[in-house]
Amino acid sequence: MQFLDIISVNIWDILISFANLLVMFLILKRVLFKPVQKMFDTRKQQVEGIYAEANENRNEAASMKKEYETRMASAREEADGLVRSAVQTAQKRGDAIVAEASSQASHLKQKAEQEIAQEKRQMLLDVREEISDIAVSIASKVVEREINPKDHQAFVDEFIRNVGDQQ
Repeated sequence: MQFLDIISVNIWDILISFANLLVMFLILKRVLFKPVQKMFDTRKQQVEGIYAEANENRNEAASMKKEYETRMASAREEADGLVRSAVQTAQKRGDAIVAEASSQASHLKQKAEQEIAQEKRQMLLDVREEISDIAVSIASKVVEREINPKDHQAFVDEFIRNVGDQQ
C-alpha cells in the first residue's frame, strides 16, 4: 500500500506544489526577472546610444569631408588664379624689359650713327684742310717756278703721295 501511496496522485500535493510554484514564480519575478529586465533595458539603451553616436559621428565626418573638398577646390582655384596672375605679371614685365631694351638699342644705334656722321664731317673737314694746305703748298711752288707738263705731273704725284701718307 505504501507503494501505491507513492504512485498515487494526491490533489492536495498538486495544489501545494502549484501554489509553491506560483509563489516561487512571483518571488523570482520580483527578485530576478525585473532586475535582469532592467539591466537588459539599460544595456539596450547604451547600445542604441552608441549606434546613435556612431551615426552622428559618421554624418559629421561626411559633412567635414564635404567642407574639406570645398576648401580644397577653392584653394586649387585660388592657386590657379595666383599662378595665372604671376604668369601675366611676368609676361608684362618681360614685355616691358624687351621694350626698354629695344628703346635703348635704338637710342644707342641713333647715337652711334650721329657719332659716325660727326666723325665723317670732321674727317671731311680735316681732308679739306689738308687738301687746301697741299693746294696752297703746290700753288706756292708753282708760283716759285714755271710749270711744264713734266713738273705738273710730278706735283700731282707728290700730292697723291702726301694725301696717302697723312691718312
